[in-house]
Amino acid sequence: MNYYEMLYIVSPVLQEGERDELIKKLNEFIVQGGGEVVTENRWGMRSLAYPIMKNTSGYYVLEYIKLLPDGLKKLQYFMKVNEGFIRSMVLRKDNVPAAEKKREEMKNTEKTMDKEAENGNGSK
Repeated sequence: MNYYEMLYIVSPVLQEGERDELIKKLNEFIVQGGGEVVTENRWGMRSLAYPIMKNTSGYYVLEYIKLLPDGLKKLQYFMKVNEGFIRSMVLRKDNVPAAEKKREEMKNTEKTMDKEAENGNGSK
């Protein structure tokens, strides 16, 4: 599985609920394709450096994801056919950034602790 950094801009025309639904739909598409959303950072509404499709602002989202090698083309096609995305950029990362590694390790530690707690409670 390859590791990617993905930054995309969602149309400012969408209401908050529609925007959240679109981002949720994208993340579900990634998971259904055998990938994983490692982190999602919503930067919020920002001005664009130049108009894109007559928009002067957009809602920025930065995600770190893991995808199967053939999943990237499917993901790019998904974002192209959904009109809510103004622009996207996906970069392949050779290794996980240090901050993301720490988050993954903490997440794995929490999962292990939860499983141990469940096993401990189940045997009493």
